[in-house]
Amino acid sequence: MSVQTNRRKLLSGLCAAGLGGLAGCLSSVPGFDSTDVEDGSDVGGTDRTLRLGIMQPLSGDLETVGKPMRNAAELPIRQVEDDIPLDIEYEVADTETSPSAGVQGAADLVAQDYPMVNGPAASDVTLQATQQVLIPYRTVCCSPGATSPTITSLNDAGLVFRTAVSDSLQAVVLADRAANDLGHDSAATLYANNDYGWQLSQAFARSFRTDHGGTVSSQVPLEEGQGSYRAAIRRVREDDPELLVVIGYPETGGQVLSDLGADAEEDILVTDGLQDGDLHDEVDYSLDGIRGTAPLVDGPGTQTFTELFKDEYDAEPGVFTPHSYDASAVLLLANAYAGQNDGTAIRNAMQAVTTGDGEEITPETLAEGIDLAAHGDPVTYQGASSSVGFDGNGDMVDTIFEYWEFDERAAGGTAELERVTS
Repeated sequence: MSVQTNRRKLLSGLCAAGLGGLAGCLSSVPGFDSTDVEDGSDVGGTDRTLRLGIMQPLSGDLETVGKPMRNAAELPIRQVEDDIPLDIEYEVADTETSPSAGVQGAADLVAQDYPMVNGPAASDVTLQATQQVLIPYRTVCCSPGATSPTITSLNDAGLVFRTAVSDSLQAVVLADRAANDLGHDSAATLYANNDYGWQLSQAFARSFRTDHGGTVSSQVPLEEGQGSYRAAIRRVREDDPELLVVIGYPETGGQVLSDLGADAEEDILVTDGLQDGDLHDEVDYSLDGIRGTAPLVDGPGTQTFTELFKDEYDAEPGVFTPHSYDASAVLLLANAYAGQNDGTAIRNAMQAVTTGDGEEITPETLAEGIDLAAHGDPVTYQGASSSVGFDGNGDMVDTIFEYWEFDERAAGGTAELERVTS
């Protein structure tokens, strides 16, 4: 059975100030550089509890995305809890789309001895929570939504994974569509003022200039929670770009689209954070025809996941929900295979349960996979978002992107136009 604790304990020994100093001295953390799995007679087998923390934005700018992602993170637990010979205990922390709240949430989970975490979702939250808390305390995390290229180069001792795709790949596809589909050689960006927005804006600009000979006249940041972005729009229009690339999340991006209005002279191109059909209800003109890019959800278990999600929550899956399901599924399999609630052991099992010639496990057979893993049998997970293969940096490999457009008549409010290999 699963046990969810809803309380949020305040930390007495791991205050934010104390944690902040850890990011610069990781080598002093005991066992940080070790790849050994602790031995002990009390590990392994099926007479034990798998412990999973979930960190998702249930409030703030990503609330509308974060709640379905939280549901997807819990779905594997609900799916298998009555069919496996182990217990699962989990707790949800609201990161509030805020790095400081993310650090506190990570500290809460670490203090309660959760060895692994689904999340965080946002890139800037992931960077702070991992560097200040999760990495120093040898806690494995698998983010379903953090896409910043910065995460690839973290000094993380192999503890940070993600089922989301790095924006360094999305930027290339975004620049290609801007030049070769929309036919523009001048552009400007409006980006969420955080690591996700800045890094994707920079990567797009590099690719647009280098690969297509384009000009990026300006890159203008957007502060979260503003009632109007007309001043930012005036700035970005100063050099009359042909194309505006909007990089952000639904709350901020929706306001930008509203402020741009139906009569905008420029073409508009958006990114994965705005692939949200609910924006049709938030903007007072038709968004139909505005295009965007996003990593394609096309795993072996996509259909099964979609059916499970709809049956459990009576709703269509949203952006990053398959990635969130996969993050929980892989972590549970790795914990079962490791045989202990130890971050180092779970880290070492992440590759083992996603590569090799083990029994192929999909969302449809997840309960069987956890049972096999708990008995020490090799398994290879094939997921809902993709086949789920990690490289040496914990990043996804073999990625396909979707070129899409807003279409109010389509299921979910967006329609696929083309599939593009990165």
